[in-house]
Amino acid sequence: MSASVRLIVNADDFGWAPGRDRGIRRSVLRGLVTSVSLMANGATFVSAARFVRHRQLPCGVHFNLSEGRALCGPVGGLTDAQGHFLGKQAARRRFAQGAFDSRAVERELQAQLQRLLQAGLRPDHCDTHQHWHLFPALMPLLLGLCRRQGIAAVRLAAPAEPLAQQRASVLGTKLAAELALYRQLAPALRQAINQEGLFAPDGLWGMTLLDRLNEARLVRLLHQLPGGCWELMVHPGDIDPGQPFGGPSRRREQRALRASRLRETVVRCGIQLTSFGASCAHSAL
Repeated sequence: MSASVRLIVNADDFGWAPGRDRGIRRSVLRGLVTSVSLMANGATFVSAARFVRHRQLPCGVHFNLSEGRALCGPVGGLTDAQGHFLGKQAARRRFAQGAFDSRAVERELQAQLQRLLQAGLRPDHCDTHQHWHLFPALMPLLLGLCRRQGIAAVRLAAPAEPLAQQRASVLGTKLAAELALYRQLAPALRQAINQEGLFAPDGLWGMTLLDRLNEARLVRLLHQLPGGCWELMVHPGDIDPGQPFGGPSRRREQRALRASRLRETVVRCGIQLTSFGASCAHSAL
């Protein structure tokens, strides 16, 4: 492994629910997390934003078009008549088909970003819940918003783990199929990000460890990192009964990120922990 490794450890879904937020806060204060992505339509957004302001923590917008309720009311093709999003599977079918009201999506994205700005936060990057910005019908909406609003960095949702770790025999059929879709769509996203003059890390680690990340696997992952700037996507949390993002796997992930062995591994491997904003500035040098 090259000694020149920069790693962004970004916790998604901050501001969604109390248990999720507790786990993220602990992983920031006593763990490896260097950055968070906030869900503007989450139930605990206000307290999450307060924590980010107080800690002066690097943050991004976790744009959401599949869970909870839209901030702007109904979005044609993506919500019901009351403005409730349709869930991952139904949303993904609409994303793939381009079967949604693009103007309403733009309004919703602007509203989600505006909620962060009104809370006194200046996001240094954006990413999307369930990686919807990979889909061609949505990609230009997100990247255009970033360009207009001065958000200089975007998640490149390209699975960085070796192909052997992405096979169905390792992951199961469902997750392996998802990663195959991401690999198929990621080159066009990379090209579009470059054309817009935006920054993205070289790829995204942790996709194969969804709901499976523990201390031992995380240590192995850190030893695998090649030279470059990478993002590690994590989902630490505590139990949120009845919530789609709160379960035992999130608590296990929190414990892994807080393990003393992780800090020792980072030092031993020569990994520089960083953020999107700092990495963007570094790339401009």
